[in-house]
Amino acid sequence: MSRAGRPKAPLTAPAHLITRRVRRLVDQVHGGNLRQACQLTGLPYPTLRDLYIGGTVNPGLGTLETLRAPYDLGLEWFTNLDEPTQGPAEGLKGVVPPKPAAGARGRSLREVLIPFTAWPMYEIMVKVERRLASERVGPDRAIVAEATGDAFTFRLTTFLLQPLLAAEKAGLESIILTLAEFESGADSTVIEARELWVGRLRALGETWQAVLSEFLSD
Repeated sequence: MSRAGRPKAPLTAPAHLITRRVRRLVDQVHGGNLRQACQLTGLPYPTLRDLYIGGTVNPGLGTLETLRAPYDLGLEWFTNLDEPTQGPAEGLKGVVPPKPAAGARGRSLREVLIPFTAWPMYEIMVKVERRLASERVGPDRAIVAEATGDAFTFRLTTFLLQPLLAAEKAGLESIILTLAEFESGADSTVIEARELWVGRLRALGETWQAVLSEFLSD
């Protein structure tokens, strides 16, 4: 039985560069789930499916632009063999307040990573960011009000991660994994910390999906 969101027919090894890149992107970010990728990009399922299986190898620029934008990729990544093959960055970066008990030297804001693999938290952050960015900047705008740039990112991330920040204030000091800690190596302790972080974000993302469904559907 095929996994949900995947083409049912067995796939042959992709010969065309665009097929290889699209397949790598969907596999790397969404575990091969085309429907998740469609939800994020806005591409129709038949369009992305044909790109993924190699039925379409010469898509229009509009299609590629729609596909590449959420992942912060250049168009050249799909068409230029000389471009690096690693694909998109690992996810979205955000900023949260300092540790509650940090001393004077530790009171700097903390950068965190919302990995693609923490779907649906990544999806929620993208959708909420888009929704807020489309609204008029001002004190009546939800969550971020008049904030722009880095302040916008800080308010958005802090809002979405508030349950984890609250747990941290309650004494769970290791609940928030910073970007530096996420990228600190590949030993078993770091790998376990990453897995815990991704698991927490996934669970939180599922909660936000239910809580914000009406807000995102307006």
